[in-house]
Amino acid sequence: MAEFDAQAQLASLREEIDRLRREVAAQSSQAIEEVRDRAGKAGRSVRAAARQGAGYVRSEGAAVADAAREHPAAVSTLVLTAGLAGVVLGYLLGSAEDRAPRSRYWR
Repeated sequence: MAEFDAQAQLASLREEIDRLRREVAAQSSQAIEEVRDRAGKAGRSVRAAARQGAGYVRSEGAAVADAAREHPAAVSTLVLTAGLAGVVLGYLLGSAEDRAPRSRYWR
C-alpha cells in the first residue's frame, strides 16, 4: 500500500512539474514577444530620428559650405585661429604634466 501511495505521489509531482513547465514556457514566450515588439517600435523611432537628424546635418552642411564660398577670408581666419588654439592647448597640457626634473648630467 505504501508503495502505491509513493508512486501516486510521484505521478502527481511529475504532472505538477509538467504543468509548471508549460506555464513558464507560455509566460516566457509572451515576455519575448513583448520585448520584440518594444524593440521594433524603438528601432522604428530611432530610424525616423536618424533620418530627420541626417536631413538637418545635410542642410546645415550645405549652409556652411555656401557661407565658406561667400566668405573665404573668414573661413581661413577661423581655421587659423582653431589651429593656434590647438597648439596653445597642446603646449599647456604638455607643460602641465608633473615630471621629475632630469639630471643635469647625462649618464
